[in-house]
Amino acid sequence: MINLFTSKEVKNLDELSVKYGVSLSELMENAGKASFEVIIDKIIPSLLNFNNRITVLCGPGNNGGDGLIEKNFDVKVCSPFNKTYFNSIALEKLEMSDFDLLEASQDLFKNSDLIIDALFGIGLNRDIDKKLIDLIDSINKEKNYVVSIDIPSGLETDTGEKKPNSINANHTITFQSPKPCHFLLPGKINTGELSVVDIGVPKKIFKEVKKSSNIFLNTSDLWKNHFPWPKEYDHKYSRGHLLVQSGDQFSTGASRLASISALRIGAGIVTLASSDEAALINASHLTSVMIKNINNISDFINFSKNRKVTSFLIGPGCGVTDYTKKLSLNIIELGLPAVLDADALSVFKDDPDELFSCIKKYNNNVILTPHEGEFNRIFKDTKGSKLSESGATIIYKGNDSVISNPEGLLAISDRSSPFLATAGSGDVLAGICAGLLSQGMDSFLAACAGQWFHKKIGEIPRPGMIADDMPGMIENFLPTVLGEIYEKS
Repeated sequence: MINLFTSKEVKNLDELSVKYGVSLSELMENAGKASFEVIIDKIIPSLLNFNNRITVLCGPGNNGGDGLIEKNFDVKVCSPFNKTYFNSIALEKLEMSDFDLLEASQDLFKNSDLIIDALFGIGLNRDIDKKLIDLIDSINKEKNYVVSIDIPSGLETDTGEKKPNSINANHTITFQSPKPCHFLLPGKINTGELSVVDIGVPKKIFKEVKKSSNIFLNTSDLWKNHFPWPKEYDHKYSRGHLLVQSGDQFSTGASRLASISALRIGAGIVTLASSDEAALINASHLTSVMIKNINNISDFINFSKNRKVTSFLIGPGCGVTDYTKKLSLNIIELGLPAVLDADALSVFKDDPDELFSCIKKYNNNVILTPHEGEFNRIFKDTKGSKLSESGATIIYKGNDSVISNPEGLLAISDRSSPFLATAGSGDVLAGICAGLLSQGMDSFLAACAGQWFHKKIGEIPRPGMIADDMPGMIENFLPTVLGEIYEKS
């Protein structure tokens, strides 16, 4: 599993390393050498018209020392700060390097083939002043290739936010472990290509800090050992029965997309609860999904109890109605795993605490799947990384999807695709997650796996893709992808 270290954890890593006998000066020297190797071996050979001209932009902190590479090229070292601002370690490295410290200027950047950004590291926790904003702007306006050391200067390590501007790096070289800003917007755009290098932190210390870390990159290593692989003795009911609420006769498509996706991910049975009018439309489109004529909440609950239902999905196409609200609360009270999506979220916009208190009282196995608009309706005063108040697992959908649970675990998507930005795409995601819940997967892991599979669909080069294509694409790539994961688990 790949942990994403926060600024606090990086500082802890440094402090523990010093206690273990590795000095900050040694760590900085190792960081410089490791960065230099990536630049020499990987970056420079890929540059066209490289004429050995390198400008290193240094800051007054430890990251400034990281940026002082060996003098094998026409290297100029500059800074917007004079030496009196440098800390003792960075100053020592500067004096040992025998470089003259030049004042940062646009002419220096313009006459460079490669700019190494070592202005700020992970410690930036305040907005930078106008002079530095102008400096960053001048670098971003040039066409030079830019390599940032650790993180692009101007980013906030733990959120990926600009403060208020950031270097647009072509490549970022970071140490020991990636940071949240490398995968959260807008930081992921400013990061460019990412290389992670070892700088000699003792393995014992690294494992200790990693053990306490609660932010992960959402790769298959995070959940593959918990994936609900079918057993030899399984039958359709043991593989799970998902009950999905359909929309009315004019809004049936979303729930059908979700239902088919749940079957594709392995649910044994999927039943689509439909009104009289909606049942006829759904039946004309579906074969593998069961259709059940259900017109009221009492019948819905009784069916779920009598037919071995193991999970629910409410929201896609359901409408922002009193029925959707009451049904959502009733199924949460049953205590079975559930996914609430779309209208089942928006219906609580005036009183989100009614939803949250119900979840916390009755059910710790609920997944909420808001996009930005839905998120803002029910989490009015809460940032994307502070979601424990809901009592649920949250998939905050977007190009940098974040999955969180009430215990404070966070998983961030490593990449996404703009082809997923199409109507119905979220219904497919909700169906995948609900299908995994129906098979007994833990809500946080089901959300991580569901988002990962959904992301994989978007990675298939398919301009013009619409949500109707997605269940079929799951069918096409799922055996291969699952087979690879199965072999490694």
